[in-house]
Amino acid sequence: MKNFYLTFLFLLILTQPVYAENNTALLRGHALKSGDLIGILSPGSYTDSEDFAGSLDLLRSQGYRVKLAPSATALYEHFAGTDRKRAEDINNFFRDDSVKAILCVRGGYGTARTLDKLDYKMIAEHPKPLIGFSDITALHVALSGKSGISTIHGPMLVSFTTERFDSDYTRENFFAGLKNTSPVGEIPMPEDTKLQTVMPGHAEGIIIGGNLTVLTSLVGTPYELDGKGVLLLLEEIGERPYRIDRMLNQLWQNGLLTRVNGIILGDFTNCEDDDADGVNDFTLDDVLRHYARISRKPVIKGMPSGHGKYNFFLPLGVHAVMNADANGSASLVIDTPALVR
Repeated sequence: MKNFYLTFLFLLILTQPVYAENNTALLRGHALKSGDLIGILSPGSYTDSEDFAGSLDLLRSQGYRVKLAPSATALYEHFAGTDRKRAEDINNFFRDDSVKAILCVRGGYGTARTLDKLDYKMIAEHPKPLIGFSDITALHVALSGKSGISTIHGPMLVSFTTERFDSDYTRENFFAGLKNTSPVGEIPMPEDTKLQTVMPGHAEGIIIGGNLTVLTSLVGTPYELDGKGVLLLLEEIGERPYRIDRMLNQLWQNGLLTRVNGIILGDFTNCEDDDADGVNDFTLDDVLRHYARISRKPVIKGMPSGHGKYNFFLPLGVHAVMNADANGSASLVIDTPALVR
């Protein structure tokens, strides 16, 4: 009987999220140097290799070597190879210590289908920056919760050859971020943007989150975001306000919006109501203010993260401090390095 209880306790511990305390960074990878190898993979949707050939040249021009995972250019139904093959490529890139960082080709859909096939214990033993956004949110959440590693919410390979994503700001921060072993400090904002207060207050914790649709889809699965004591990043594209409301209501009902310390709103691209059905729906701002009010957490908006032109190299799983002043101005300061030497 004693052995039964010990086994039960061990299994219980294994199934719990391994988030660090909210003032401590998760396990981090090493900063890159010239000549280092970047692994390229597609955890979800298929993309024709011609769509990212120019981006591979850009990486090489910055002094990096690149290695494409077998599934990066594969096609299986809608996906870049079968679920098992894509998961195998993720595992192999983490296991391979010659691969210093992992850059996702694109998002789309399908990343979550790999989550039950990943070796989280092995991944925890080989932390390295995995970079992407949108559908890659599924990996950000699962790897932070199951492996306890820090990842990077930032541009993907196709970002550098897609006109609406590409910008000097995104490129400069991406390549600087790969090498940086110092804290970011206050987030450098593009000249024509600024952080603003939605709900005033002060909060700190490690940053976790990403795409709202993906976060919502993980609710009720073994990979859903616990989020206790974190700063929650949210971004979205192409969803009307009532759909944003439906997803935020689910995160409110499951307790996530009350467990977090604060909320950081990134880009909500093409999410305003087009009134296509002749119904005067409430606005996106109406929805965001409602959940800011009932969550009673500090909330800021304007973070250059997501599907807009500007996409900051934002470390997830490291400590940050946000201030949302009652006068409308806001700031976000990351005081822990994203990468180590």
